[in-house]
Amino acid sequence: METAMNRLGVFLEGLPARVTVDMARRAESAGFDRVWIPEIVFADAFVPSTAVALSTKRIEVGTGVVGIWSRSPVAMGLEAYTLHDVSGGRAVLGLGTQAKGYVEDWHGRRYERPVRAMREFLTILRRIVDLEETTYEGEIFSVRGFRLQALPTERRLRLYVAAIGPKMVQLAGELADGLLGYFYSVEYLRDVVLPNLQIGAARAGRSLDGFDVGVGLPANVGDPDRSIDELRGQILMFATAAGSSPAYAKSISAAGFGDTAEEVRERARAGDTDGALAAISPEFVDALTVSGNPVHARERIAAYTEAGATSVAVNPAAPHAFYPLYAGHLEGLTFPEFDFDGYLRVIGDTMDALAR
Repeated sequence: METAMNRLGVFLEGLPARVTVDMARRAESAGFDRVWIPEIVFADAFVPSTAVALSTKRIEVGTGVVGIWSRSPVAMGLEAYTLHDVSGGRAVLGLGTQAKGYVEDWHGRRYERPVRAMREFLTILRRIVDLEETTYEGEIFSVRGFRLQALPTERRLRLYVAAIGPKMVQLAGELADGLLGYFYSVEYLRDVVLPNLQIGAARAGRSLDGFDVGVGLPANVGDPDRSIDELRGQILMFATAAGSSPAYAKSISAAGFGDTAEEVRERARAGDTDGALAAISPEFVDALTVSGNPVHARERIAAYTEAGATSVAVNPAAPHAFYPLYAGHLEGLTFPEFDFDGYLRVIGDTMDALAR
């Protein structure tokens, strides 16, 4: 597999749009290749992505990610293609199934067969953004007689799939232009993700040369002791998230921390916030984040590249932050107060430390 891309990205999550634009400019100046702008509860992805595209010149702008049940395939295609056009071909559309509660409680849609749903949505969307006449009768998504009336762009819009578990990873290898994974350990990337990408690619009879194997990781780079301590909450959040994706637990186990993660889960189930956090060792944090001093952080990124990632995206996390990922997650625990100033400090320090 070709591994020459080695892009460095940064997530800009949970910020006011104007601050997102300022931070994106800073990322571009620091030499980052891409910004990822998620969509959960704080803002949509496309408006701030458009503002970033109009305020920068070089950096790629990715939605990281937009849920496939949040819009029809036609609406998603219209928004994504407009962003791609406005950005001068710098857009990347990251798609995910997101959590069941997001889909059913917020969007009033039925969350069903996520891999099948992603296959149908991606198939329809590919045709739409390639400006093809699109009719598709799926089991979950359907479009009849739509064609996007737009001028072709010089660069084809790239579609990425957010995937943790093997079946969704296979689908990415089969149909997408890139994978946006998250919270992969190096071992999980090497031993689970890459083989399943190859299975998907073989199913489609295609090569993965040029396919972007992206890994996103919680990050806090600067003072080693402080950065490790401030990221314990992120480990707690994903170590207890089996209800969202069992693959998080498998990623942790692949790194050798399965028993520790079970202790964290037991303490969390008992409502022992301090005990759950205390069970997370510095080594556990280091195995699943980009943290520590700048030299070590770069070594961590290099380890993912050597294992087969072609892009790594750091996700600066507010100090000590963790929050439920779905209904019932982390019930009984005490959540820390969100430290916005500390969050801005972590974003700035992490980008400065990784500037190139």
